[in-house]
Amino acid sequence: MRRPNPYLTPKEQRALLVLAALALLGLAAGKLKTVPAFAPFLQTEPAAPELLTVAAEVDKPVQIDIRTASLEELMLLPGIGPKRAQDIIDYRSQHPFTSTDDLLQIKGIGAKTLAKMLPSLLLFGSPQFTPEAPSDPNSMTTISLPDPGQNNLTESDAPASSSSEKSSSRKAKPTPKSQLTNIVNLNTASLAELCTLPGIGEVKAQAIIDYRSQNGKFQSVDDITKVKGIGAKTLAKLRHRLKV
Repeated sequence: MRRPNPYLTPKEQRALLVLAALALLGLAAGKLKTVPAFAPFLQTEPAAPELLTVAAEVDKPVQIDIRTASLEELMLLPGIGPKRAQDIIDYRSQHPFTSTDDLLQIKGIGAKTLAKMLPSLLLFGSPQFTPEAPSDPNSMTTISLPDPGQNNLTESDAPASSSSEKSSSRKAKPTPKSQLTNIVNLNTASLAELCTLPGIGEVKAQAIIDYRSQNGKFQSVDDITKVKGIGAKTLAKLRHRLKV
């Protein structure tokens, strides 16, 4: 009786080699997934929405609340060092902040410093100083730069979006001091409110606050002339906007 050939035929050998190669490739792919360097190339599933949300929030600027911020957090603000941060904490312990504009009441913090801090501040109250609004309305001019790709367009050919942007820029233009009508109480007005008066800048506004803190409340509107740098001519411009 003839015994069967114990060896595989060439065709069977090739099939076995193919199966072995596929098995080895499967094992290699499984190991590569555990190696950080190859993980990005083997990932087939999209990133989870939660991960995208967290990644998007990484670049979000920190908003510091001056009502509760610690000394270290306040020192993260532009132009604020250890001494100025402590001044903020000392001030709020005696006078709780009602608006971010109250920072102007702290010695050494003026309109320019506040403007630098605004993007990093959590705004609250009814602040007149915001990242979009200039600290001195009369000193800011809105300039619209032309689009290099539309230099040859006439006003009638301009797209509707350009017209809307121009109209919005006109609306955003601050109101001149001479057109403001708000009444300012000399005995309670903050530095920001005093700065809305024509002819009164940050220096004179601070002088008014210093005068009433040293001499008590103003008894009449005419008493403002007792403040250094404010005379009868200035009073004539302000009288209709003042009260005590």
